[in-house]
Amino acid sequence: MIYELLVPLSKYVASFRAFESVTLRAACAAITAFLICLVVGPGIIERLASLRWRDRSDFDSERLGDIMKGEKKEGTPTMGGMIFLLATVCSGLLFCRLDHRMVVLCLWTTVAFGVLGGIDDRIKLLGLPDPKHPNDPKRKRRGMDAKPKLIGQVAIALVSLGWAWSEMHAVAGWSAIRLPFVGAIEGGLLLFVAFGLLVVVGTNNAVNLTDGLDGLAAGCGTIVTVVLGLVAYCVGRRTLSVELHQLFVPGADEVAVFLAALGGGVVGFLWWNFKPAKVFMGNTGSLALGGALGISAVLMRQEVLLLVAGFAFVWEALSVILQVSSFKLRGGKRVFLCSPYHHHLQFKGWTESRVVMSFWIGTAFLSVLALGLQRVI
Repeated sequence: MIYELLVPLSKYVASFRAFESVTLRAACAAITAFLICLVVGPGIIERLASLRWRDRSDFDSERLGDIMKGEKKEGTPTMGGMIFLLATVCSGLLFCRLDHRMVVLCLWTTVAFGVLGGIDDRIKLLGLPDPKHPNDPKRKRRGMDAKPKLIGQVAIALVSLGWAWSEMHAVAGWSAIRLPFVGAIEGGLLLFVAFGLLVVVGTNNAVNLTDGLDGLAAGCGTIVTVVLGLVAYCVGRRTLSVELHQLFVPGADEVAVFLAALGGGVVGFLWWNFKPAKVFMGNTGSLALGGALGISAVLMRQEVLLLVAGFAFVWEALSVILQVSSFKLRGGKRVFLCSPYHHHLQFKGWTESRVVMSFWIGTAFLSVLALGLQRVI
């Protein structure tokens, strides 16, 4: 919006031409989103608390329940992801070039997954009896059932991927899937959609599973968002993309502005979510963040970069898959003391702060590694 309003006026006020710069608008987007979070955060948190939209500490594991009770999280408001979702959308609308459909697609996908997460959170907060356990009225629903939630995620992802294909498939080389040591695989629309679903829905659920400790998902998400933003800027510039041996994606540098807004918003949310958290992200935030990261990576054809930089999310999801598979196939035997993996570390005696900081450091290391491997992946 700023670009459309001010740049045409640069013939009268020369300084307005500065907003043609992607880097300036990205910096402004990040700062604006951060400040919005600081301004609206207290009001939203107070409103969530007054509505008693608070996290219910009901866990399958009694030991995990005891650990979490020791962290004194009972009664902390949830659905706080709407703070950075609001900040990202407002800042993105202000500083992104809305004539670039890739940016509009990223904004739509983020909001759509955020709404789905909000429905999931609201069902949990209503505290209705779980119909799967009719003989136990104390058992409450923990959100949407797995099947309708997955259907919702797939439906949103299909719309986003179809939109992406219609906008970008004519770009030379864009439709090919690139894998390390394998090269480009041309498979047409069906392969693109299948692979895209794996990336978008997988990232969505992986971030959702990581959101279990104060600042864990938000901190890791901030680091991954910054890395994706840097790469988006590079692959959106022909000279830089050639130098890095990456596919040139027209318009990807505008996605960098969106990712800057997202990064600023998540950092602003982290101000309220860092231990001791004043508000939890909830599925509203984790699904929005996961959807934004997933669709951004697909648009830039940087799925492998997301895998490496965001391996913390991948590992959290894998730990759950391994735990459930082992329990079913090996007669109740477990691989981890508890899953997702951050709870396993808590069972081993790690403090919450140590777990979160370890994940942040690991994500930062892998993000630098991912950037260093750009010529390879």
